[in-house]
Amino acid sequence: MSIGQRITQLRTQVNMSQNQLAKAMEISRQAVSKWENGQSTPDATKMIKLAEVLNTDVEYLTTGRVAGTSNAA
Repeated sequence: MSIGQRITQLRTQVNMSQNQLAKAMEISRQAVSKWENGQSTPDATKMIKLAEVLNTDVEYLTTGRVAGTSNAA
């Protein structure tokens, strides 16, 4: 799953529209759309705020892994 797909999934889980997320992030709706469609990615500062707004952590947004877990067997 891509970063954009995770953003979309998390946004819908917290029942936010792209416009609502954009307002919370103080960016344009088009920027959110570009993230979700894989045309761009949030910079580090935006990624931190995005994790806060979507009630997740940066590691999950960027890698899909839940913080504190590893893939080691």
